Amino acid sequence: MTRTLIVGGEVLDGTGREAIAADVLVDGDRIVQVGPDIPTREADLVLDATGRTVAPGFIDIHSHYDAQIFWDPALSSSCHHGVTSVINGNCGFSLAPYTNANRPLVIRMLRDLEDMYTDALEAAVPAEIPSFGRYLADVERCGPMLNFGSFVGHSTVRIAVMGEAAYERTASPEEVAAMAALVDEALKAGAMGLATKSMKGLRPAPSQFGAADETMALLKVLGAHGRGVAMFSAGGDFDLEQVYATQAEIARPFTWIALLGMRDGSHNARVEMHRKWRERGADVHPQVSCRPLVAECRMSLPAPLRALMLTALNGRPDAERLAAYASPEWRARARVDVVTASGPVEWDQVVLLESLSQPAMAGRTLLSLGQERNLHPLDVLLDLAVADRLMTKIIVISGNGDPVEVTKLLNVEGAVLGLSDAGAHPTQTCDSVLSTDLLGNWVRERGALSLETAVHKLTQEPALMMGMKDRGVVAPGYFADLVVFDPKTVGPGEFRTVADLPAGRERLLADHPTGMHHVLVNGVPIRQDEQTRRVSSGRLLQPS
Repeated sequence: MTRTLIVGGEVLDGTGREAIAADVLVDGDRIVQVGPDIPTREADLVLDATGRTVAPGFIDIHSHYDAQIFWDPALSSSCHHGVTSVINGNCGFSLAPYTNANRPLVIRMLRDLEDMYTDALEAAVPAEIPSFGRYLADVERCGPMLNFGSFVGHSTVRIAVMGEAAYERTASPEEVAAMAALVDEALKAGAMGLATKSMKGLRPAPSQFGAADETMALLKVLGAHGRGVAMFSAGGDFDLEQVYATQAEIARPFTWIALLGMRDGSHNARVEMHRKWRERGADVHPQVSCRPLVAECRMSLPAPLRALMLTALNGRPDAERLAAYASPEWRARARVDVVTASGPVEWDQVVLLESLSQPAMAGRTLLSLGQERNLHPLDVLLDLAVADRLMTKIIVISGNGDPVEVTKLLNVEGAVLGLSDAGAHPTQTCDSVLSTDLLGNWVRERGALSLETAVHKLTQEPALMMGMKDRGVVAPGYFADLVVFDPKTVGPGEFRTVADLPAGRERLLADHPTGMHHVLVNGVPIRQDEQTRRVSSGRLLQPS
């Protein structure tokens, strides 16, 4: 086994304590010594951390690499930003179990709710994954570079039991029992818990058609196992009040999305509700983020502008989309139908990024362009989309943009960092940079958190919530998931668009962070001297 020594750094151990000057010795996949002046002769590999911070590897509890693992075991962009562990299957959208007959429904779910490409998924994911245990075995065979865990998804289980009817109706008692059996099987195989989405929206998830009793039946399976976490996108028949009220009965940690700063101030009521329930002892953790709720897209797939009419065009030929955009009748209906994730479109928060036909308009809001032309902003956008042959690019700002409010939310007691959504919405967002953005823009530049607190929120805090008791701390006996970064320069770096998905599809990529010098996963360097290298160093995660 390789012995690696990290020398000369300031160690932030992840617990929130102040940094100490110390070296860190790794033997194989475990930390064996933390202290001053460890002799270099003890090591096969010496990594210099002089003037830098040594911390536990960062843990992303809200990623969507369920499918990407099959074509990108490196799990980029996360692997470049100090992330060493990712939790998938969030929002109820796990990639198992499914049969070949139900595969199109699972792909449709990922297309409509995570904005993934149908042809990319069809080209890459297995013909069937009959059990959750089989999925984890397939993941392991892929050789992930990062530690990989997954919730079992309520929506996926619903499809497995009900087929197309999962999108149409409540389940019978026999169907609920069959779902519970699949959840039980998944938890025995190593699922990190159960994820569900009851919030109703224009892009429906199968789980939102389940009655509250159905969700409770699945949660009780989790409670009976006595390990794992329940993750919620709450609303409808299982709202946030019920999430908090239910937690004590299930006796497992709950987490929900998302506590973000909204322009109408609606987040303040959620903070107060959380505070009151926390005082009663509820072990419930809202997910917060330092990233603005922003999505960019081309008008070939304008998912941030959510509407049944737009969703109906997904997967249809470009000519059909262009004809709809040009139709006055279609436009009249779309103006009433279109919304964003947070509600009605605020056109002063929709910005034109790129237009082939009108490049001088780039940087303008759709509201200002509409006022200038005495047109509805949607008509301006659709005119551009037709002229640009669907290549018009926009950015939609939906929330979490006020630094004062974001700072408040980052400091809410009991809240956890989440919602990177890494792997999802590939052309719209790239919030897998959450860790480097937090350390650079929010710790160093804004002083929203201390460095000790930020590292704790990226490491030990999520590890404890997820039941990962031997990760998230720099101490002897813990797994050697480690990062070495420069707090004076760390940051997310630049974003770029690459066409490296299956079927030649595009995505946003952030592979050049600043100040991220070394990263180890289970003692194996995946990033050394600011260069990431492809190695199969990850392990399957299971709650303890």
